Amino acid sequence: MDQGEHTILNRLDKPLRFLGVNKDEALALMVPLLGGLFMGWVLTGFMLGLGTVSFLRTLKKRNEGAMLIHALYWHLPTYKRSLKLPVPSHIREYIG
Repeated sequence: MDQGEHTILNRLDKPLRFLGVNKDEALALMVPLLGGLFMGWVLTGFMLGLGTVSFLRTLKKRNEGAMLIHALYWHLPTYKRSLKLPVPSHIREYIG
């Protein structure tokens, strides 16, 4: 048997990164940067983008990003028929 057949990659659960930045972090950097570019305040937009990226990374470090997921679940609007059965409010995550 080949040893490579039974190894589990350690990067399966890690999100795809490009130059050390995730997609959501790149979006958090590009939106203020582009806003600053259109308004003529490129340096301010870049600094604001770096601030939002660092804030997003600290939110994701706490509780492995579950805090951010729960905040998005409770505060963003959803479609009423997105789930066939409504989820009780005391259940935070389903596993499986």
